[in-house]
Amino acid sequence: ATHHPGTSTAASTACRLPAQLGPMASKTSTPVATGVALGVATAVGVATWALLRRFRKRSVPGSRKVRLRLLYASMTGTSQRSAEALAAELQSSAGRASLEIEVEDLSTFAFDNLLTRTPEVATEIVVLLLSTHTDGALPPNSAHFGTLLADHVHDFRVGRSAMKHLNFAVLGFGSSVYASAGHYCTAAVRADAALASMGARRVARLVRVTDTREQADQVVAWKQELHAALKAALSGSEPTQAVGVEGRSAAEVAVADTADIEGDDDESESDESTAVSSGEAEQKGASDVEELAEGCATKERPMLTSKHRAQLTKEGYKIVGSHSAVKLCRWTKHQLRGRGGCYKHSFYGITSYQCMEATPSLACANKCVFCWRHHKNPVGTEWKWSMDPPDQIVADGVDQHKRMIRECKGIPGVKKERFEEALNVRHCALSLVGEPIMYPRINELVNELHKRQISTFLVTNAQFPDAIRKLTPITQLYISVDAGTKETLKAVDRPLFTDFWPRYLDSMKALAEKKQRTVYRLTLVKEQNMEDAGDYAKLVALGKPDFIEIKSVTFCGESKASSLTISCTPWHEEVKTFSEALLSKEGLENEYELACEHQHSCIVLLAHKKFKVDGRWHTWIDYDRFHELVRAGVHFEAKDYWAPTPDWALYGSEEAGFDPNETRVYHNRTKKKAQAGLLSEEQRKMYPNNPAEQ
Repeated sequence: ATHHPGTSTAASTACRLPAQLGPMASKTSTPVATGVALGVATAVGVATWALLRRFRKRSVPGSRKVRLRLLYASMTGTSQRSAEALAAELQSSAGRASLEIEVEDLSTFAFDNLLTRTPEVATEIVVLLLSTHTDGALPPNSAHFGTLLADHVHDFRVGRSAMKHLNFAVLGFGSSVYASAGHYCTAAVRADAALASMGARRVARLVRVTDTREQADQVVAWKQELHAALKAALSGSEPTQAVGVEGRSAAEVAVADTADIEGDDDESESDESTAVSSGEAEQKGASDVEELAEGCATKERPMLTSKHRAQLTKEGYKIVGSHSAVKLCRWTKHQLRGRGGCYKHSFYGITSYQCMEATPSLACANKCVFCWRHHKNPVGTEWKWSMDPPDQIVADGVDQHKRMIRECKGIPGVKKERFEEALNVRHCALSLVGEPIMYPRINELVNELHKRQISTFLVTNAQFPDAIRKLTPITQLYISVDAGTKETLKAVDRPLFTDFWPRYLDSMKALAEKKQRTVYRLTLVKEQNMEDAGDYAKLVALGKPDFIEIKSVTFCGESKASSLTISCTPWHEEVKTFSEALLSKEGLENEYELACEHQHSCIVLLAHKKFKVDGRWHTWIDYDRFHELVRAGVHFEAKDYWAPTPDWALYGSEEAGFDPNETRVYHNRTKKKAQAGLLSEEQRKMYPNNPAEQ
């Protein structure tokens, strides 16, 4: 029989007993037989009550009630079986003491239960038994627990004594073969460090059980410590504290250095491993704290720690100075080879291979669930760090970008004339990562870009309305509109500001004051922020944007910082359906129309009707004219630098936004699937022509 998460082993056994009477009941029909059956049922009921009582004993008046929670995350059943066996063993050793044991599956366990103290429980002990999935992470069905735990550790709003009422022990299951790669029970190490960092008392040292040795031999000492802790609790004493990571700074280092934890050698007598002690962590560099809220002793400290730099550099970012970065966009490389431009090329006429992706602030005030940077960047709500001059950021950023362009020279298919033109940066997307307007000298930086004839596309997360109002003219200014309601915004953007919703709405009002081109950018995530298009429509009146971009979330692989999967990504047809629904709400069809689409990027553009002149859309930009207006220092509006939109970029066009001067090249796996007839109908609709024919 299957053990139901959240029930004890004894309870599960008891629930199975009445079912065994089924055949007997069906074969007896006489009163005597019925009486016998009832008698047996009564006996079974008593037995069931006795079994349940073994695991959930009522407190005797004046006694100290102890609750032991055994929480498991299981892939193949190892941790579940271990939890159930451990429950029986601990209950047996406790005898008739006032002990309540619960065995629960982390996939259904309510995380908030860890933060709440039960008055009638004198001592609470939580034991985590965690199996290992890919990269040492928790199994997918329990991944949310790890995410919530990490969020609470990283969130400076959560007190360091949030779990002071808890005692805990952690047992991890994995394979020491992955130790050198840093994937040996990583989730267990993180959980152990996280609980301690929030004030919980460790009563047994962390042990990682490897599948290369006998399990029983590896957990002897760990069980002894747990038994001792339980005995102390039942006698009214405080359990002895075990050695391990203490404090948030040390916890962060322990998590970062899981590959270096001692005791991973298979040749040793034991594969038991404990997390590094707090003293060891400090020696390793306790300043490597991911959250910038920690340790901000002065306003002149660098924004990036060595850990930040290592993580971002590994992902392809070129760090500029102490708080900025550039990265080469894949569309830059695509168009260098004549394989198509990004949606900004289709909607606004930029040249993708002359566009630089950059940010002057790697810090952000949100931790969005769909952030395609996987939260490797720092967070903060105000500028607290040393500041690089804007001219240096622009100069070094352009140099780094050119260096990356030169590295593309050997890529097969790169067009010589485009390669040479790409060294002349014409556009800058200030949307790489972080919040660009957090940089106090953002206006000077924008002016530096404009002096170089570089247009600006600046995206802000709608949490700094005052900074938006102070912005100098931007070629095109965006705000991210990630939700239509306060509740959804909190869940999706996970903002640091407590007054995030008023800031969100005020940012829209600030956008309405701008005279240059403005955009609402909606990023759609299935089952998270696509519930009601009408909620978004109500927000349009606040910002009065020139354009509304509606795009599918970009899935960049699984991340420990997010529970998103590829199933959260809407198809282009779903984006179109949502866009049409949005247009039908709150009378938006009177002011906006479906103007453009870029099927390749799963994005649709709604444009204000003022951009439709004599029946022709003017969503493109006359960049030379924009720079003339900036140099002249005169007041100007969006209509002063618009340009006609080509037919192939329009909504419903045969090209679906793909420039006919480019060549659509499909990935080999896509062509093979198409040739084998393995593409679904939804996938087939994503392509303007059949990949099998290429």
